[in-house]
Amino acid sequence: MFEAVLGVSALVTPAILIAWWLAGYLAGRLVFWGRLRLGVGVLLAVLGLAALLTAAELFLVARLWSYGWLFVKDRMILGTPPLLLPAAAALFLSVPRLWRLARGAVVEAKVPVDAAGRSEASHPLLVVPVQATAVGAALFFYVTWFPPGLPSPGMALTLWGLFSISTAALWVRQRRRLRIMSGPEPPLTPGPGFRLLRTGAFALAICAGFVALFAYSMQASVLPDRFSMMTHENVDYGGGPQTGHGHMGHADHEHGSSTSVTDLTGPREGVPDRRFTLTAREARIRLGSGKTIEAWTFDGKAPGPELRVRQGELVEVTLLNEDIDDGVTLHWHGIDVPNAEDGVAGLTQDAVRPGERHTYRFRAEQAGTYWYHSHQVSSEQVGKGLFGAFIVEPREPEKDEREVTVLAHSWESGNGRTAAMGASDTLERKAITPGTPVRLRLINTDSYPVTFSLTGAPFEVAAIDGTDLNAPTELTDTRLELAAGGRYDVTFTMPATPVRLGVPEGVGLGGDDHDLGLLLSSDGKGDVPALENGPGFDPASYGEPEPTPFDASSDFDQEFEVVLDNRPGFYDGNFYMLWTINGEVFPNTPAQMVREGDLVKTTFVNRSFMDHPMHLHGHHVLVLSRNGERVSGSPWWSDTLNVAPGESYEVAFRADNPGIWMDHCHNLDHAAEGMTMHLGYEGVTTPFEAGSETGNRPE
Repeated sequence: MFEAVLGVSALVTPAILIAWWLAGYLAGRLVFWGRLRLGVGVLLAVLGLAALLTAAELFLVARLWSYGWLFVKDRMILGTPPLLLPAAAALFLSVPRLWRLARGAVVEAKVPVDAAGRSEASHPLLVVPVQATAVGAALFFYVTWFPPGLPSPGMALTLWGLFSISTAALWVRQRRRLRIMSGPEPPLTPGPGFRLLRTGAFALAICAGFVALFAYSMQASVLPDRFSMMTHENVDYGGGPQTGHGHMGHADHEHGSSTSVTDLTGPREGVPDRRFTLTAREARIRLGSGKTIEAWTFDGKAPGPELRVRQGELVEVTLLNEDIDDGVTLHWHGIDVPNAEDGVAGLTQDAVRPGERHTYRFRAEQAGTYWYHSHQVSSEQVGKGLFGAFIVEPREPEKDEREVTVLAHSWESGNGRTAAMGASDTLERKAITPGTPVRLRLINTDSYPVTFSLTGAPFEVAAIDGTDLNAPTELTDTRLELAAGGRYDVTFTMPATPVRLGVPEGVGLGGDDHDLGLLLSSDGKGDVPALENGPGFDPASYGEPEPTPFDASSDFDQEFEVVLDNRPGFYDGNFYMLWTINGEVFPNTPAQMVREGDLVKTTFVNRSFMDHPMHLHGHHVLVLSRNGERVSGSPWWSDTLNVAPGESYEVAFRADNPGIWMDHCHNLDHAAEGMTMHLGYEGVTTPFEAGSETGNRPE
């Protein structure tokens, strides 16, 4: 419903602009109509249409408001007053004057209109309110189609100032016209040739202005060849102390000190408990159906090898790049590693070029299901296969539990994208003895939500994004929508009859492919159960509450608001339907500045047409509320939170992992087009740079 309301509103807004501008033109030309009564009738009809469209838009804005104040804040503050105030003036000032003109017998048959008629028809109180509403409609259109997200006082002053100046100019012009029209003789009107020439010149000037704006916007959007990812003019302190000069990561001026991300490493000393080497190379892989894919791989495999460690172990991973020209990195998705180990090109390291290597060391403190992937040109490299599962077993793992890791992905092939679970695009069969505890580790490596369905056994969702849930309850035939980048652990006891895991629906994986999935049975054979399209899993009400370090009633040091939108525009010289954060794309998106130890709350609001799985590196957030309703089930900790169109979330975290961290949409196409921001800790800096000259493209 939200998308429908938003879409209709987007279509009604330009119609309002056209209607009011036509009304403004007719009001300004009313005095030149040969039959004034006819001109008044046409103008009243256009005004009626404009009023009807405006009322419809107000209804749509009210519907959007029902989702929350942030869904309409900019429209209500910036766009609605310049539209409604002059429209009200037109209703109470212009329309009565038009009505009197229409009923006046003195103007009914006089051609041309006499001085009294010309004076009435050109009076500023008749003309200016209509034309001012046209200006307001243009501003409303701008705010709707190019939403700023969170209106600033400066923006409000700019738009209101523009409206006031335009209205004043219209008033001055109309007063001058009134003096001319009130004379005893009607002014001479230009001939058709001159009017055509004037109209053509005006249209040419408008077109030239648009071309100039188009060219300027395209050029201004080009990213610098070399820039620091920590330098932001748009710094958001969330209501906290505003220290420094506006650049995130500035030095501590009081103590004259700063910390580089290169100092925020994992343990440098000690023999690792687990040591891995991953080699990135191009290779051809074969899917389960026999289809071959030109992939980018780790150790010749796509997905890459599953890395499995024990909680508390010291892990060392060496990345080698054999022939990936753009360079590669390793990001440990969902693992709160020290900042230097986070694997973001241009922020925490340089991309590893062909023939180079880089070593990551960290202690795996969090048991659970995670994954790794390249964070260099991520939209391309993850899509082509530079990813794999990373499993941290608890210190005391469940005995006799059978684990199956499932990585949902869609592979680029000659005929579009091929849905798969790992490298299997067919129904994969596994034999599991009845009575065996089973854990399915579901990982969505795609850029869109994936909906899983498990049929044949009651099950529990044991963990979300690597964190166990409290007192999970049994579910049957329940759909599990998993955010892009997110993970669910699903547990059940293997029955004597077959169990089917499939994808009955889901953006990005193609949905209704009945040959795709996993069949578990006692002998790996048996009939394939039909997938049931049951109710959806609701993590906000699942399980039982338990104490948390903080909650919605805590006192927060910072509170941030993040509005997710889309608008047409340029990014790095290319035209897109941009996905914006608070009205901007990187590097103009807000950089959130915190201090170590701060308790931080963030409100996410999605006013766009697509899902945005927001992924904060280095931290897990506690979900406090969804759509204004507090989470009532188990504490819900997440590192990749899917914010669907029309949804709003409040989340909180403790700033206990110093660094400069990416916070971005894990629809990697959106991130590649600028839907990225940073969380910066005071006093932390980075020596790395991004841009075409550096070869670092973090996305």
